[in-house]
Amino acid sequence: MKITEWLPEFPVSSEDDVDLMKYFINTSHIKELLTTPKWMILGRKGTGKTAIYRYLQSTDFLSNKKKLCIPLNFREYPWPTHKLYKETMEGEINAYYKSWHYLITVQTLSKFINHLEKNGEKLSGELSKAKQIIQKIYGSPLPSLIEVIKGKLFRVQKIELPSGEIDDFSVSGGNISFEDASKSEELISSLRSNAFSIHNYFEKILSKYINDYDLYVTLDQLDENWLESEIEDYSKILVNLVTVCKSINSESITSNRKLKCILFLRTDIYETLRFNDKNKVYQSSAIEIKWDEKSLNEMFFERIKKYKPSNVKIEPKLKSDSVFEVRKVKNGATPFKHILRRSFYRPRDVIVYFNNIRKEFISSKTGLYTSKQLYAAENGFSLSMYRELIDEWANQKPEIEKYLNILQNISTQKFDYSEYTEGYNSIFTNSQKAEIDNSLNFLFQNSIIGQKINANWEYICTNPHMQINYNTEFRVNNGLTKRLVLTETRAKRKL
Repeated sequence: MKITEWLPEFPVSSEDDVDLMKYFINTSHIKELLTTPKWMILGRKGTGKTAIYRYLQSTDFLSNKKKLCIPLNFREYPWPTHKLYKETMEGEINAYYKSWHYLITVQTLSKFINHLEKNGEKLSGELSKAKQIIQKIYGSPLPSLIEVIKGKLFRVQKIELPSGEIDDFSVSGGNISFEDASKSEELISSLRSNAFSIHNYFEKILSKYINDYDLYVTLDQLDENWLESEIEDYSKILVNLVTVCKSINSESITSNRKLKCILFLRTDIYETLRFNDKNKVYQSSAIEIKWDEKSLNEMFFERIKKYKPSNVKIEPKLKSDSVFEVRKVKNGATPFKHILRRSFYRPRDVIVYFNNIRKEFISSKTGLYTSKQLYAAENGFSLSMYRELIDEWANQKPEIEKYLNILQNISTQKFDYSEYTEGYNSIFTNSQKAEIDNSLNFLFQNSIIGQKINANWEYICTNPHMQINYNTEFRVNNGLTKRLVLTETRAKRKL
């Protein structure tokens, strides 16, 4: 059988891959997340953060009624609106703390009440009352993130709080747009006061009733809707989200509450945040997703095993190399190693490369992939790598395309600092040395370029402990050379 008859083209996006859980359920990252106090998942785009986020919502994980996942996806979240909830700016680092805590509490309580009702459990008087209040404020007993953040709280006129509870409150009639409210200090003050008063009431009820349940609040895609002009403000918002998650998780441990807030964040975003005990939080609370040759090989081989027909023979000891009819290719590498040398060591890269090999397949004596098809796939893969970088950094680093143009204009895969400086100055006028160094360091930290360690060319994705040296030669990642039309050296180009 031709391999294309049984090994399919795989979805690149984790949202579209129906088989994704099979490949991630046994990863060490999930085991560590569920068996230790760690609560923050860090990783570069394409490393599998969303796969873990999705697993925590799967029926495989939610195997009993005492377990509940509260997924909060921020792809379409109105970040500018969130800023209206901040406290007075005394101590700016804590400006958004209460607003995050409020948002998480409302979402958790509303989904917890819904979970109880779906499972046929009778609500207590307190939970029934909380449901009515949520319905009255947000127009739904199960409000979305946007409905919570754009609720009617600025229209709440009267709240009675005897004995720490809400006896009654009234909402004014008429329509007040959130845009109008944002221009009124009186309405903004009312918004904060109402939100935080109601939050205390909701939090008390939530804490009282969740102890027999395992609740996982998961927050993902926090960088999807950022605007370049707002990055500084967004960073302040995220710092407080980290602080809130840390506080909720610490309190859950000390009080034996079964509530865990799990934050999914790009590594580069976390590195830009500034707050006290940042390194301590990383050491004690973060799980950074990193892949090596062995784990990536096993990940893809799981896919091969699932789709392989019984009448097709492969050699299990070869793992992913078993779908190639050759054992060694250029420079003595195995086919799979050849693929990794053109990647950022991410599952997405491996999947994209194999999909491109599949497109190049015509036929072979064995029905397996050939070295010719492996090499032919480099063009399509290189273009995908280029586009992926643009997509990854368009918001946070919009000059990424110009950086790649500099590398393309140099025209060789290997270059030195002076060549890069000349190329940088041709695109960015009146540039300073610090700007040039920062751009080179950005390319280096993201494995777009690497340097030689001993006798081997290495990149951060393969050697995370290496440090940039501006006095030695650089080399563009093999995965980009086709798209950037680079030759290995100038001497070779002249030939």
